[in-house]
Amino acid sequence: MKSVGIVTMHKVLNYGSALQAYALQRKIDELGFKATIIDYLYPNKFHCERQKIPYYPKKSMARFAAMALLGLLVKLLRISSRQKKANAAIKRFFQQRAFRSFYQKYFNLSREYASAESLGQIHEKFDIYMTGSDQVWNPQYMVGDTNFLLGFAPRNALKCSYAASFSGKDVPDEMQPLYRKFLEQYQFISVREKSASNVVEKLIGKAPEVVCDPTLLLNRDEWTRLCVDRPLVNGKYLLVYILHYSFDPYPSILSLVDKLARERNLKVVVLHGLKDGYSIENSISFDSIGPLEFLRLFRDASLVVTTSFHGTAFALNFARDFYSVIKRKDGSDNRIADFLSVCGAEHHLVEMNDLEKLQESSVTAIESEKLMEFRDRSIAYLREKLMNVSQ
Repeated sequence: MKSVGIVTMHKVLNYGSALQAYALQRKIDELGFKATIIDYLYPNKFHCERQKIPYYPKKSMARFAAMALLGLLVKLLRISSRQKKANAAIKRFFQQRAFRSFYQKYFNLSREYASAESLGQIHEKFDIYMTGSDQVWNPQYMVGDTNFLLGFAPRNALKCSYAASFSGKDVPDEMQPLYRKFLEQYQFISVREKSASNVVEKLIGKAPEVVCDPTLLLNRDEWTRLCVDRPLVNGKYLLVYILHYSFDPYPSILSLVDKLARERNLKVVVLHGLKDGYSIENSISFDSIGPLEFLRLFRDASLVVTTSFHGTAFALNFARDFYSVIKRKDGSDNRIADFLSVCGAEHHLVEMNDLEKLQESSVTAIESEKLMEFRDRSIAYLREKLMNVSQ
């Protein structure tokens, strides 16, 4: 059995990141290969220094978190500002624990590589080296780390990518030679968005295949079997999943949520909290859950409002009514728009400057059929390429 070593951003504290890594590993296994997620920690010192953000080594970070949690628990009832900080620390602690449990149960991991340099002396050997999905080629996050371009792999190793994303429509001029050098060494390249295909074509003169995100390699029934057994919310609800690292949708998006909840007589369920200073009256919050609970909340929702790519992917995969709020359709980050266009589902898009202009929220049979076709094409492509390069 041929082995595949996958490098991706699998331990970012993000539901989509964890679930896409699991799905790709699982699908490669099902195709008759042995998949291993190379346990390369992101972000590490290399990324933090270049992004000018604080860096805490893993052991120091664990001790710091434990001490901070203990101290904040003691102060919990003293001053309201401290109580707020304590609550946030407690929620994060339990969320991290839920994610660690998921990693331990569902990831097939290599030994850990905690630095960019350590991966250069990788101990395991694989028949095929793969750059996995998510924003692994986003210049803002990769910041020149050639490990995500498989620079650590042995000379003459078989190299490929599955559904890699740049997030944007171009690579800064000063970084293009770096990307070009390593991408030209790949045996095959597939990307997640049409815009990413255009970027690669400009860099190396070849347009790669556009394939579905790994989370979409599994259908709704496969994901349902992984969900937690018990429902987390009684009754019908509107699920709110807002990420604001790409753009800030506040406060307008909360008015949209309130309007939709009132019109449809739905409870409001907030996943992973709202931005500090904002709240939704009488809402139910889930701030400390893991990936399996995330799946259950999406599966059971009557309506989803999200700014997240993976929130959009799971809403469509589970055929939930949904709206995906984006900054603008012609913006630099077009991950959601690219995906929905493949499935003929653009009517779910809502631009920030036109939140009152809502189209139909339901997922049609045609959209689900196009998603199934996209999934089947992507699996066939992955199977064919892995078979070809491993012969």
